[in-house]
Amino acid sequence: MTQLLFLVAIFILFSKAYSEEFYKNITSTSCICSTVPCPTSGYNYLTTGGGAVGKYYYSYHNGYPVITSASITITSSNLDTGTDTTSCTQDYSRMLDDDGVQNCDAGHILANRLGGPGNQPINIFPQDASINRGVWAQFEGNIYDCIKGGASSSSLSWTFYYETTEHTKPYKATYSATYIGGSCVKVSETFTN
Repeated sequence: MTQLLFLVAIFILFSKAYSEEFYKNITSTSCICSTVPCPTSGYNYLTTGGGAVGKYYYSYHNGYPVITSASITITSSNLDTGTDTTSCTQDYSRMLDDDGVQNCDAGHILANRLGGPGNQPINIFPQDASINRGVWAQFEGNIYDCIKGGASSSSLSWTFYYETTEHTKPYKATYSATYIGGSCVKVSETFTN
């Protein structure tokens, strides 16, 4: 039994060291996603499936570009035009998941159903799976329903918070939505991550 525990401990240490070395060698200039643009420090712009242009601001933390804020205005033409994540963006998200657990989703900043591309690292961040599939998804669903229900547009904004500049996974994010037309009112919510 002692030998088995020793072997398991060695395997865990080797796996952790291997993955840390693998991810340490990835830089923004040799991005894990070689076929699509990866974020760089400063403003990055991304066109959605529905034609809206999002403005994403990245800064460097621990040698990696991380999302600090984003904004976009969407209309009904953006709805249901997004894409799912890919193995590339899932790997990109895991690279930034610095809590040592590697259990996060590759979360869309702008939701797939709101026109957000899942195949572009600029629109992806490491997101707690229960938040991504729970309260965050419900918040996005309300935005979707407001646009479907008569709002002519919605201006969305996000602010991401990090414990220190050494961390690459945000510990919380504030998501805000304002509407033109329809009966929906401005909403803003802060989510833990």
